[in-house]
Amino acid sequence: MTIASRFMPAFIALTLGACASSPVTLVVLPPPAVPASDVRQGPGGTILLRQVSVPGYLEDFPVVIGRAGGALVVSRNVEWGEPLLQGVSRVLRDALEQRLGASRVLIAGDRRIPDAELTIEFLSLDPRDGVLDLDARWFFSCRTGSPGRGGRTRLEVAVASAEPQAIANATTNGLARFADVLAAEVRCEPPPATSPAT
Repeated sequence: MTIASRFMPAFIALTLGACASSPVTLVVLPPPAVPASDVRQGPGGTILLRQVSVPGYLEDFPVVIGRAGGALVVSRNVEWGEPLLQGVSRVLRDALEQRLGASRVLIAGDRRIPDAELTIEFLSLDPRDGVLDLDARWFFSCRTGSPGRGGRTRLEVAVASAEPQAIANATTNGLARFADVLAAEVRCEPPPATSPAT
């Protein structure tokens, strides 16, 4: 028996003991708050949130709680309870439904054909210097003759503390503000109704 094999069981026991003494807490993005005033837009076309992407460094489960110089600072014992991309898509969809109406915001698998497809690329969505930095490129592609429309939005949202739950709350608040921008920029209209043949 080698020295390594003799000490391996003890090493495994110590590792498992360390993991057991530091349980991981899970946090998720809370749902967006209902707007204080009625911000719902009038009738218009339907929208499918086609594709959302976040920076690769946010795809891991540990919660990014800040930066130290050029390095990311992550929480040691708090992780996302769902992939952050999934949570971001959920909150954005809910916030858009609040502003446009649930019947206008489609989800994947809906049999209806959307009048517009929305693509979003987040360049940044993490805290730095006491604020959550949201930086996103977005584009609406229209199915009808309406021209597509795109842009880039950057928002800063105050973060109450470096605690993961505070960061989750600030992320949802930032996404709700971003939904305000997107709802106001929708320009794709449904195709005109055709008259039945006589």
